[in-house]
Parts: sequence; C-alpha cells; structure tokens
Amino acid sequence: MKLECVSIPVMCLVVFFHQGVGGEDVRSVTGYTKESVVLPSGADSSWTLKRIRWSIYENVTYIAVFQNGKESVDRSPLFTKRLELNKTSGDLTIKNVSSRDALRYSVELLGQNNERKTSYVQLSVEEQLGKPSIRLLHNILDAEKCVISLECQRTSENGQISFSWKAENFNDTPFWDSPAESGKSVLWTTVKRNRTVTFSCIAAAGNRSQSCSKNVTCKEAPGNSTQPEDSKICCKRSDEKVVVGFCALVFGVALGFLLSLGFRYKYKGNCFHYQEDLLEKKHLMWELQGKRG
Repeated sequence: MKLECVSIPVMCLVVFFHQGVGGEDVRSVTGYTKESVVLPSGADSSWTLKRIRWSIYENVTYIAVFQNGKESVDRSPLFTKRLELNKTSGDLTIKNVSSRDALRYSVELLGQNNERKTSYVQLSVEEQLGKPSIRLLHNILDAEKCVISLECQRTSENGQISFSWKAENFNDTPFWDSPAESGKSVLWTTVKRNRTVTFSCIAAAGNRSQSCSKNVTCKEAPGNSTQPEDSKICCKRSDEKVVVGFCALVFGVALGFLLSLGFRYKYKGNCFHYQEDLLEKKHLMWELQGKRG
C-alpha cells in the first residue's frame, strides 16, 4: 500500500511535466512569398531584454542573436541579409519570404531582472495573392443601352478565392456568377449610352485581397452605324452592282463610238474606189471615140 501511495504523486508529476512540454507556447504565423513576415517573441512589454536568441531545428542552430549589447543576424546562409531583430520586443522580421522558410522557430529571452521565457513559432508560407485580370467579353448597343459582360480571372494559384464586384457612380445592380473553384467570375449588366463606368473586381483569400479596375464606355460604333453585319454586306453588294453597271455603260458607249468610226472609214474607202472605177471607164470611152473619129 505504501508503494502505491508513493507512485501516485510520481505519476501525477510525470503527467504535469508532459502537459508542460505539450502545452508549450507555440504560435502559428502565415507568411506570403516575396513579402516580409514578423515572428513574435511573446515577450512581456514591461521587460528590458538583455539577451535574445532565435534558432531553428532541434540542434539549436542560432540565426539571430542579441547579447552583451551586440547583435548578430547573418549567422545562417539561409537568411543572409534577410533578418531584422527588434531588440526591444524581441520580434524577428524575415524579408523576401520563400517556401524554404516554412520552419519551426524558437526564441529564448532573458530580461534585466532575470525574467526568462522560451517561445516557439511555426511559420507556414503561402503563395502571394496576385492581382486579378479583367477582360471585356461583350459590349452590345441595344435600344439606347449597352449590354456589358466582363470576366475577372485570378492570375495565380491560391486555393479557394472569392470574387466580388464594385462600380463607381452606377445605380443599377449588376449580376455576376462565380462558379466554385473556377478561378473566375463573370459580370452582366447594362450601361446607358454615351456613359463610362469603372468596374472593379476584388479577389479575396482569407484576410487578403487584391483588386483590378476597368473603364467601360457605351457608345455607337465608328461612323455612327449600328446596323447589323448582314445589312452592311447587302449595302456593299449594292454599291458593287452600281459600279459594274456604270463601267458596262461606259464600255458600251466607247465600243459603239469605235464601231461607228470604223464604218465611216470603210464607207469612205469604198466611195473612193468607186470613183476611180468611173474615171477609168470614162477614160476608155474617150479613147474609143478618138479612134473612131
């Protein structure tokens, strides 16, 4: 019985110890590629820190240290010229974050009054949320209004993204559709003629968002022509018929003129030969009369 009584407090102590280790101060922080992220030390704001040591891995590889009044932040080739240490709060800033920085970090703090604390930060890195892009799908004039459709599409892979739209100085309520996990959103609305509206698409992922804007103008087509393409083709064919008819008329007149000239020259030639024959016949008659006399 005595042994059992002794073992119970020992077991309780072991459980408490494991709870203390398992319940260590671990903070989760999310960083984004090519941006900066701050790793909090968890120090009490009333402390005056005389030693700060940030490390990675289990073998305590120090990457940023402040002690004895000196600072050293270029201890690891992985973080060369990318670390900034706040000697007042103990926070560590990592610049130009990459996927390689997704590690578990630990920080040891020592205050002027021998306050001590060890904290842990688990950093996860996600791809930077890119600006969406907008393109105009339709701009059709119909009964003094333009039917407008715009497509907003994400430019990077960031998992689930939600879309929303805004329009400046625009009273009508546009309709948009954003199919789940399609990575795009399509907006439909109408805009009055001779008016310009600025549409903005907002892409959001978690607590981050990016937007893109596009100006859309409702106006007639160049040349103030709003007729369908079929009618334009018909009009083009009619013009071609007029040109062909005119050319045929000119050709006919020219041909007739040339034929008339040829006929006249031929007629004059025949008359000339006929007169020569008459003269020859008269000349023969005169010769015969002379011989008889």
